[in-house]
This record gives sequence, C-alpha cells and structure tokens, in this order.
Amino acid sequence: MHSMFSGEECFLASDEWHDKMRQQYTSDLPPEVHNSIELFFAYFTYAPSLVHKLYGLRNVDATSAETLQTISEVRSKALEMQINLAIWYEQFSQIVPPPTENISSTGDELYPIILTYTDVSYATIYCGYYSYMAIIHEILKTSGYPGEHEAMVAYFRDQICKSVEYNSVGVMGPYRMGFPLRVAFEIADPVTRSWILNRLEQFSNIYAAAQPENYHTAL
Repeated sequence: MHSMFSGEECFLASDEWHDKMRQQYTSDLPPEVHNSIELFFAYFTYAPSLVHKLYGLRNVDATSAETLQTISEVRSKALEMQINLAIWYEQFSQIVPPPTENISSTGDELYPIILTYTDVSYATIYCGYYSYMAIIHEILKTSGYPGEHEAMVAYFRDQICKSVEYNSVGVMGPYRMGFPLRVAFEIADPVTRSWILNRLEQFSNIYAAAQPENYHTAL
C-alpha cells in the first residue's frame, strides 16, 4: 500500500521477486488455490505503477503529444491487466466459491446487504481483486476509454464495502481490509467516504494506519 500511494516504485514488480514467490508453497492450501493466489499476487505487483501513471494523468494538458502518448500507454497496460484479471477471476472463482449476499446483522443503512465468504483468507483475495478492478476502471475512465467505467468503479467500491462486516472481524480484520478500504476511499462519493471513515474510526484502536486522519485522497 505504501508504494501504491507514495509514488515510490514497487520492488516486487520484477521477474526475480516473481520467481521467489513461485518457489514458496503454503501447505495448508490446495495446490491449485495456492498457484492461483500466487498468480494474483504477481499481477498485483504491477498495480502501483498503474496508479502512479494515473496520478500523472490528472491536471495535465490532454492535447499535447507527450500526454497523448502517455495516455495511450497507460490505457494499453490497463486493458492488458483487465484481460489478465478476467481470466484469473474465471479460474479462481471455479475453485474458491465467490461470496454470497446476506442481510447485514448490524442493520447497516448504506449497505443493508453484505457479502459473506467461505473463509477470511479467500475474502481478502477477492477484496484485492475488487480493489485492482476499481483502479483499472478508474484509469480507463480518466483516460477517456469508452465504457461504463464510472458504474464499474462504483460496483467494485461497493463490493469492498459490502465485505467489511464479514472480513473485518477479529484482531487481523482491520489489516485484511486496510488496503481495499484505502482504494474505496479514493474513489468514493461523499456519502460512501463518510461511511468508510466511520469504519476506520472503529478499526483505529487495532490498526493504527486506519486512523481517519491518515486518509487523504491521492487520486
């Protein structure tokens, strides 16, 4: 998350680190699940560079040749990753059940319907996917690529928020939801942003980085 929003390069986005990740094995996961998660992690290491390029598209002269070239390059990379993630999701959702919708046990007014998962670890991967897809659609929207990107950004933002009640439980809950909520905060409307800040206030006693005063929009 630091690399994503600080502008610093992500050192994990290298073939050397990807090789190291592939050499690891989590014995408590089925091999096909482990391999799918490792593939997602490899894809995710490219997210910071996409976000950094998105920063650069804000408040620039969109008519200059240099900017148009940058927009074309960023758009191409975002579209390539969108295809990669679509293929990944199709495979992952076949081996790890997607979430199901249930009524919120807290009577939440903004999100009365929540998402529940078979396991918090899998919920965290799905939330990472929602975050990445929200970023990609935000890039495509900003770069002027045709499509319902604003609606898709809102959809993936809501998928993250609907996952909070399930995936934020326990001592590690705020850590699992820290990054997805950071992304959701960046792309949220005022009502949703207020909702997120309220949740962060609840988390802040466990997860110091979730203190609301630390959340400022960067995109």
